Amino acid sequence: MVGQQLTKNFLVKAACFLLVTLHVISCKKKEETTTQVEAIKVLSYNIYEGFRGDEATISKFKKWADTLNADVIAFQEMKYFTKESLKTFAAEMGYPYTVMFHESGLPVALVSRFPITNIKTVPSDLHLIEAQILSYHFFVIHLNAATYEKRQQEIAIIMERVNKISNNEKILMMGDFNNMSPQDAKDYDNTAKMNLVAQSEINNPGTKILNNGKIDYAVIQTLLDNGFYDTWKMFRTGYEKSAPTKLRTHNNYTRIDYIFANKALSNDFTKSYMVKDEFTDYASDHYPMVFIYKKR
Repeated sequence: MVGQQLTKNFLVKAACFLLVTLHVISCKKKEETTTQVEAIKVLSYNIYEGFRGDEATISKFKKWADTLNADVIAFQEMKYFTKESLKTFAAEMGYPYTVMFHESGLPVALVSRFPITNIKTVPSDLHLIEAQILSYHFFVIHLNAATYEKRQQEIAIIMERVNKISNNEKILMMGDFNNMSPQDAKDYDNTAKMNLVAQSEINNPGTKILNNGKIDYAVIQTLLDNGFYDTWKMFRTGYEKSAPTKLRTHNNYTRIDYIFANKALSNDFTKSYMVKDEFTDYASDHYPMVFIYKKR
């Protein structure tokens, strides 16, 4: 009888232990699942001179952006926008945090659902925003459109800033770099493309894309040499132009819009793509880039 009671007590304790263990495992799985699905979506978009100030296009963009549902948007060519009008524009789309340094020319801007902190000042002639969102360093960039020499000078300034950040910190660099990538060289190495590039220089006096008769890849090569990943290229081996869209009639195809991430962010990659649809075909002369990464 005593033996039976001991056996019964043992079984009850074992059952309780099993239930507690299963509960802990279940909670851990739920926690892991939550971590896996929580992500940050970033949109980078050159909106071609502030959508040319066209209110109809801006209104369509707001509806389009609502469907895309990005957490952070990096804008290039925010012509016609002021710091105040940017705040109103962003708030109407659900982004309470904004940054835009300069109002003249073609400024860059950053809007976010999360607080933007550690904002660094920049020279007036550099289209750049350096700031943090959560624990991530953001660099919003629009490099000089005219000459490869100027672009090289600008990326050197930016890399000086990047190199002050610890390698353990997570960094994102995005925007219109106005520079083709050596990773796409095989797609540009043909007579038809080189003729288009040469003609572009003729049609736009002061523009310099070719360095000693060859496409200058130095800006993007600098990023690759410093351990940055072209997020679009990470997910595919082919080629896709980011400009021009159907808004332009020329066929001088190019991929100059990027979102780069450093090695510290390498385990957080989820997805990267260009958005090509009825709106983006004509809203700007550039297609926007999206990058999704796990929030940790």
